[in-house]
Amino acid sequence: MYVVAEYLFLENFLINFAILNITKIITRTKASRKRILIASFVAALYPFVLFIPSFLFLTNFFMKILISIIIVKLAFDSKSIELYIKQLFGFYIVSFIFAGASIGTYYFVQNYSNFSLNENVFTKDFPIRYLILGVALGGILIKNIFDYYQEKTTREKELFEVTIYYGNKNTSLIALMDTGNSLLEPLTRLPVFIVEYEIIKEIIPERLRQVFENKQEDDLLQIQNIMEELKEKNFIRLIPFKTIGSKKGMLLGFKPDYIEIKKNSRVIRCDNLIIGIFNGKLSTDEQYKGLLSLEILDRGNINVYEYQT
Repeated sequence: MYVVAEYLFLENFLINFAILNITKIITRTKASRKRILIASFVAALYPFVLFIPSFLFLTNFFMKILISIIIVKLAFDSKSIELYIKQLFGFYIVSFIFAGASIGTYYFVQNYSNFSLNENVFTKDFPIRYLILGVALGGILIKNIFDYYQEKTTREKELFEVTIYYGNKNTSLIALMDTGNSLLEPLTRLPVFIVEYEIIKEIIPERLRQVFENKQEDDLLQIQNIMEELKEKNFIRLIPFKTIGSKKGMLLGFKPDYIEIKKNSRVIRCDNLIIGIFNGKLSTDEQYKGLLSLEILDRGNINVYEYQT
């Protein structure tokens, strides 16, 4: 059997390039084209170990897992273990879909009446045209699944008008109901409603307002001094958070008297939650100024009251 090395390399390079790019899309990863090209190049060299007897140990199951781990790391270089695991699983899923679509297409169009009973059709050479067709069909399948998931996620994210009440003051804003927001205040385990500072600043104490104006949210000494000043009110809450692909951080927050969420013809009142103050923009197009969670809206242990408007 003769193998044209450049064809084998080009075939594997293009397939790996497609797999890594689709993995990048479905995992919402920011990765440079250069890194993906390099990873695809390295992955395309792997089939050649079959022709080097001393390298055949690289074809066992555990070495294949290790090589795929290296390829994904090389392509995306994620600093977050959570995101990296997500990328690795995405890589496997896309690979399996491509392989399944290719093999399924090949055996679907075969006419087995042309084969004798002594011929093992599964050992025949796999035509490259079916591999290309399988990759194309797999790509279409993944795109439709991804589009469906995106549409479903969008439907789950709705905008609400929210009013926050604290003392004799209140402020209103548009908030996004984000199913991915599961942030809890660690001491009370109450859900956190994240709100931009510019919206909330008029109802918080002047002393705390100075911290945000001076960008001192990470100054623990300053925060401690303010907490001592406002100790009798137990006003300030510290809320640690971590997002995929970013470092850990800390939000300052407080417990409001209650909030009111306008939903269709109803107003839902919630009084057992924490307001987390974010000193920045939550939406690039400023469509919303806060992030609600489903737990705030409909969990039975947070005192939700509904009445007609």
